[in-house]
Amino acid sequence: MQNKRFQRTFVCVNMHNGLIKVISRRQHNRCATGWKRYRVSDLFGHGMRGVRGVAGTPGPAGPAGPQGPAGAAGANGAAGPAGAMGPIGPAGAQGPKGDQGVQGETGAQGETGAQGEQGIQGATGATGADGAKGADGAVGPAGPIGPAGPAGPAGPAGPKGDTGAAGAAGPAGPTGPAGPKGDPGANGLSGVITVAGGAASGDKQFTVDCPANYFAISGGFNIQGSVTASYRSNASGDPAGTTSWTIKQSSGASLSGTVYVYCAPSS
Repeated sequence: MQNKRFQRTFVCVNMHNGLIKVISRRQHNRCATGWKRYRVSDLFGHGMRGVRGVAGTPGPAGPAGPQGPAGAAGANGAAGPAGAMGPIGPAGAQGPKGDQGVQGETGAQGETGAQGEQGIQGATGATGADGAKGADGAVGPAGPIGPAGPAGPAGPAGPKGDTGAAGAAGPAGPTGPAGPKGDPGANGLSGVITVAGGAASGDKQFTVDCPANYFAISGGFNIQGSVTASYRSNASGDPAGTTSWTIKQSSGASLSGTVYVYCAPSS
């Protein structure tokens, strides 16, 4: 008897740590993922259970083994076939139709009553006199000033005005303190001279020439208005020349100033 119970008892064994748990008969075909089902008789044999032995001295704990990989999830079981539909029961018999009741008689229609006489129209009432005119109401207080409106768009720019006359020269400023003595300069060119003047060589264009046997090495100007060019040239203002100095002005009176040229002897 005990052997048969042993054969019908199932357990689930954890595949990672060897833990064993008994399962009921209703779930003997199911173990969780990572567990495997065994009969108890497969694990412990078919013999009768012997007398429990004396517990041995616990051995030293061995090192923990590496955890094995998780087992693959088992496939879902196939769904069982749907049960057949039962036969439809017979319809019940229809009950007998009841007898129709007797229809009552139609009552007699009453007579139409006589129409009443129209009443006399009342007289029109007298028109009432106009009421007196009411006094004018007091003037209310002035309302608050509304917010300022947005600024209007800027008007178009006016035409460019004429160039104003040159202002008078201001008074000379006070003489500043003497600066520190500079280092001795390098020896300059021998025989350099300065020539001032200026003759028209084009529209608002000045040119000043060096004397014969001299060539221009630099130049300057004292001109009213804006100067747009200052360069070495020839007497006609051609920048390919080397004997003169030319300036061009964009504003101010034509030829209103002095041009300077610094000349060195050519031999």
